[in-house]
Amino acid sequence: MIELPFETARLRIRPFRPAADAAPLHELWGDAEAMRYVPGATPETVEATQARIEAAIGRAPTGWGFWALEERGGPLVGGAGLFPEAWEGPEVALAYHVVPSASGRGYATEAARALLDAAWRETDLDRVVAFAFEANVASTRVMQKAGMRFDGRVDYRGHEAARYVVERPA
Repeated sequence: MIELPFETARLRIRPFRPAADAAPLHELWGDAEAMRYVPGATPETVEATQARIEAAIGRAPTGWGFWALEERGGPLVGGAGLFPEAWEGPEVALAYHVVPSASGRGYATEAARALLDAAWRETDLDRVVAFAFEANVASTRVMQKAGMRFDGRVDYRGHEAARYVVERPA
């Protein structure tokens, strides 16, 4: 199980607080252009974003989930997590989103590395997978920087995607 909250050099990963986190996260989830590589409908209102956050809480077994990503001592800058692939498993997937106003600062890579470190330290997982549309070069670069390797093209939620994988370090 991953214990929350935990911190990196610049970030804090913690459970979402739906009412407080909905407006900052809506900057991302409510932006159709920013979400062009994420399957699913774009919430049109902050209330719809809050409902999506609430729906994500509790979808994964205890110790897994999609959590708030905030600057240490600062604002929410996105979300990141480890959870059963498509919320069903059997594999555990890594995911990360960063709000447009905070993109390009390396937060996704920092969060991805921290989550993988936590997975190896706090769980018995042998591997983690991640998915991205191939056109989403920024996301595939994050996976590579986090030590993941390309594992082929797959159908991911009805879209062709690149699948990346990383195994537990020896």
